[in-house]
Amino acid sequence: MSASRDRATFCLLATSLILVGCATGPSAQIAGETRKALPSVWQETARLPDVATSQDAVLTELLYRVQIGPDLAIAQSRLKEAEARLVVARAGLLPSLGVRGSQARTEIDGGNSSLEKIGIATLTVPLDLFGANLARAGASRARAQAARFDTQRVASATRTSLAQLYIAYRAAQAQVAVTRANLASAEDSLSLAKARQVAGLETGLGVAQATSNRDAIAARLPSFQQAQTAARLGLEALIGDRPGSLAGLLEPHAPIPQLDSRQAIVAPQVWLDSRPDLAAAQQRLRAAGLDARAALRDRLPTLSLSGLGLETDSGQGVSLASNNVTGAIALTLFDFGRLRGLAKAAGAQAETEALVYQKSVLQALAELETEASAVRLGDLSAKAQAANVASAADQARLARVRYTSGLSGFLDVLTAERALYEAQSAEVVAKAEAANAQFAFALALGL
Repeated sequence: MSASRDRATFCLLATSLILVGCATGPSAQIAGETRKALPSVWQETARLPDVATSQDAVLTELLYRVQIGPDLAIAQSRLKEAEARLVVARAGLLPSLGVRGSQARTEIDGGNSSLEKIGIATLTVPLDLFGANLARAGASRARAQAARFDTQRVASATRTSLAQLYIAYRAAQAQVAVTRANLASAEDSLSLAKARQVAGLETGLGVAQATSNRDAIAARLPSFQQAQTAARLGLEALIGDRPGSLAGLLEPHAPIPQLDSRQAIVAPQVWLDSRPDLAAAQQRLRAAGLDARAALRDRLPTLSLSGLGLETDSGQGVSLASNNVTGAIALTLFDFGRLRGLAKAAGAQAETEALVYQKSVLQALAELETEASAVRLGDLSAKAQAANVASAADQARLARVRYTSGLSGFLDVLTAERALYEAQSAEVVAKAEAANAQFAFALALGL
């Protein structure tokens, strides 16, 4: 019976070791296939335009302030939690030492009493023969690394959000300036129409048209001012400051910032390991695989060594010392499928993380190419709108000359000036969209 029991135990151990070796096969295979599926070079990035950049001191100051904002503080707290769990997991690989003391007084009939003092020191050394605890420590290490990458990603996304709010503020500020300049021009046109009406050179219709044109431009000013205020409040909330705290810093006019992120373009394989969210997904996949390995190895025997030192003082000048070393082996033979179910659940979780990682890479690829295309098209749109503004300005100047020369009606002047205003407003929108695309592309690169 003893020999047959030993053979059964050996077969169980061999089968378990085979299962352990196959624990993370599907996850590793999917991760490898995902890496091989990456293109050799990027497509859209090869056609990115030259972007004229300039230093923006206000944006630099805001980017510094957002480093201590609430979103990043939350991510850093999660990182601290992951690092603390890593310390706990590593401690499971190390020996534990315990000290305990007790004192007992015994009263005996006749007035006699005895005092006994006992001191115990215990040293326990876990022997991780099959690496279950080592796998758990590795999983905790991978999760801590994933939390670090998550912190980097939150910091990058927060910087991008701040830049986009800043772009929105500068765009609204530019729209306010353009609207006020065109409102002043509309007032001049209205004054001209009234003067010519007094001189008998213009009818009341021209005055009415000029008044309508001025009022239409003035009606758009409050919406731009509101957009400017909303962007400032968004910036203040993002950096965790009180409303109105940035009013003085943002008040001076500044152009919409431009970012040239072409210098940060890397090869696809490097991008896969350097973009924070993808690197975090890799680490979570690795942690899930190690958890699956640990769950399988929990079904194998565990071995530990314990050393016990005992010192007994009976209180009568007699002290007895004893030392004991114990080795223990434990093997679960039947638990209603609990350990097997945990191993299956951990394996399924590893496969899920592998599929999530694969999906994340594909989405990131599409995002990068989309944002690169947006940068290119945004630059073309901004240049086209700048040319449109120049053409509209020439038409407005020519229409006023022809009107004062009596070669055209006042409506032509108002139409040309309105077209110029619309072109200038569209140019601001195009510049803002191009700038947003540049910062979004930088985030897609992993900056």
